[in-house]
Amino acid sequence: MFVISLVAMTIVISLVFVGQQLIGADLSYLDVAKLMPYIFLIGLQYSVPATILFSVCCVYGRISADNEIIALKSAGISPMCIFRPVVVLGVLISVPSVWLNDLAVSWAKPAMQLVILRSFEEIIYRGLSSKKAYNSEKGFAIHVQEVKDRWLIKPNIWMQSDNQLRTITAERAKISIDSKDDKMIIELIDAFVTRDGHEQIRWPDSLIIEMPLDLAAKSGTNSTSPSQYSISQIPRELSRQNGFNDRRREKLATRYSIALASGRYASLNDATSQTLGAEVAETERKLSRLKTEPMRRWALGFSCLAFVWIGVPMAILIRSADYWWTFGVCFVPILLIYYPIFGMSLEFSKDGTWPASSLWLGNITLALMGTWLMRKVVKT
Repeated sequence: MFVISLVAMTIVISLVFVGQQLIGADLSYLDVAKLMPYIFLIGLQYSVPATILFSVCCVYGRISADNEIIALKSAGISPMCIFRPVVVLGVLISVPSVWLNDLAVSWAKPAMQLVILRSFEEIIYRGLSSKKAYNSEKGFAIHVQEVKDRWLIKPNIWMQSDNQLRTITAERAKISIDSKDDKMIIELIDAFVTRDGHEQIRWPDSLIIEMPLDLAAKSGTNSTSPSQYSISQIPRELSRQNGFNDRRREKLATRYSIALASGRYASLNDATSQTLGAEVAETERKLSRLKTEPMRRWALGFSCLAFVWIGVPMAILIRSADYWWTFGVCFVPILLIYYPIFGMSLEFSKDGTWPASSLWLGNITLALMGTWLMRKVVKT
């Protein structure tokens, strides 16, 4: 039951991801085919916990509906004897699920983004040919009159960089991709460049503009984001970030000491001190997220065991042979209790308000509820 359900649910979830990529990123079917291994891996990340819950609901709901639990009790056998094997299964599934969560976040998602970036030239030309416009979420947009032989006719380009908005108009433009350095190269003919709506410069000849691909893409991941590190890489990154912050604090302490000793109180809050203070605060936030990531992946992985722990006694007590009804009722406490607790713990852990270990609160709550329900199964 688990294997069949896992295959079916992973395919369904993967198809949802495929639709998102086809619509959101304007990918071709060939590009989506390249993404399929990563999509299946990310699909497994979500399907494994749901599948193990569905499987135990199907099996134990049917066993209970057929009065097998009553038969066990009448023979003097504790229902715990049929509970132990699925607990072992929950543990055996939870351990590789942690690995799946780690691999999906630190390898599959960045690899998907890399495939999309490498296909960016075709993506942008496809969008400009069909819609005459392309817009990203990061301050980059192009509108054209038409596309002819890979040339953009009468393009209007908006680029946000260094807190400046540059507006570029040209007679013609051509886009190419430097896959080695992950750059987008725009060749402009007879261009006007306007900065912040004031300064205007004309380039009658050819003008070459380069920008990172991830800034031009519609969506992307930040390679320095804590979620991009694997569990094995996080301790090294934590040590590195702590070293940066120690040096910044030393600089701040030195500046404050000199300011107080010399009576230059204005320098206690000058631009340099404020910048160093902001960098320290930003690094502290990153350190909190780095500490949160391993616990998040371990807690989500062992949610499989937590789902088993509460799913088995609930399915037995419901005593229904209807698979979907049993699954729906068992999923209610998970939806209303587990995910809100996990989401709240995740946000507070990222802020540094709560310790990273608080991410286990959802699992512990389900375990306590499951223990209470199992005692009820055994005693009634």
